Amino acid sequence: MTSSDVAGEYDALMAQVIAVADGCSPADWTTNCANEQRPVGVLFDHIAEINADVVRWVQEFLSGRPVELTRETITQRNAQHARKAALRPREETLRDLKAGSERTSEFIRMLTGEQLAVTQEWGWAGTQTVGWVASVAIRHPTSHLKSIKEALGR
Repeated sequence: MTSSDVAGEYDALMAQVIAVADGCSPADWTTNCANEQRPVGVLFDHIAEINADVVRWVQEFLSGRPVELTRETITQRNAQHARKAALRPREETLRDLKAGSERTSEFIRMLTGEQLAVTQEWGWAGTQTVGWVASVAIRHPTSHLKSIKEALGR
């Protein structure tokens, strides 16, 4: 898979994410996603936040440094983020979601085939390639978008 392929798939997914986010009413924004135990708006903010993380993780790999994450760290970070994001205005989350998606897409698209093949250790997932890390930008929001749509009955 080339960086253009990954970026194209990412762009298509994020267009869906942004369309659903843009179409949310204030009531939708606060609807709880039962299986995630977070409101819709918090999940959209979480997706926006992960865009920057994916870029940072790829940069770590390309710099020869592992990404040291544990499931416990992720759980703690998600809980901290949920408290913070619950107070964020919807417009800020939408702005960050759109701008971050554009930056992430551009970053992924610029990766070379050689860079996509670079390997390093990534938390509990073991040895992975930059391509695998870049595709987190697709895998991660896909599951959250499914939860959001289920919570909203869409």
